[in-house]
Amino acid sequence: MIKKFFTTLTVVCCMVVTFTTYTGNAATSYTYYKVQQGDSFYKIAQKYKTTITTLKTLNKRTSDRLVVGETLKVPVTAKTTTGKTNSKVSITAEERKLLAQIVQAETGFSEPFAGKVEVALVILNRVKNPAFPNTIKGVIYQKTKAGYAFVPVRTGKLASIQPTKQDYAAVDRALALFPTDQRHSLYFYNPAVTKDRWMLSRPVTIRIGHHVFTR
Repeated sequence: MIKKFFTTLTVVCCMVVTFTTYTGNAATSYTYYKVQQGDSFYKIAQKYKTTITTLKTLNKRTSDRLVVGETLKVPVTAKTTTGKTNSKVSITAEERKLLAQIVQAETGFSEPFAGKVEVALVILNRVKNPAFPNTIKGVIYQKTKAGYAFVPVRTGKLASIQPTKQDYAAVDRALALFPTDQRHSLYFYNPAVTKDRWMLSRPVTIRIGHHVFTR
């Protein structure tokens, strides 16, 4: 009877629960992990390819203390189907944070929420476009003749950016819209700053705040 109980508990702890959050930097999908003897946040983070910060945020922890036998929420990959046949974008906790960072770096506090969502959609649309790298990190850190595709990466600013709750919410909204996105925006620029003729010649998909989005 006891053996059956623990077998059932193990199964329950491995069940995957999916949710979407608009209020924090936890992953959009998680499963449960039972803490073992010798475990630490570092070891668990390594096992699930995430960060200590992500684990603590997901479990609302501030200390490093773990109790053997307790269950923790740990992030798992959430897949979003793209418009390309048999093509998917895998969104991990780290990629979600990276998306939120680029959104904050490019929009700051001066652009409306819709503009933040569209910037995230630009990244996702590039991932599924064969003209660009096929991963979120690859797109954001893509090298060009000018150095990098995005100015915050070129200047080194991106790594120190701390996304806000609104930035994470914009990423989550973009992920929800992405499978049926009809605009397919691939670029964006501020017309008051950009003088590049090629960029200015691109077909406009939408104008939001100070940005013009194109494809």
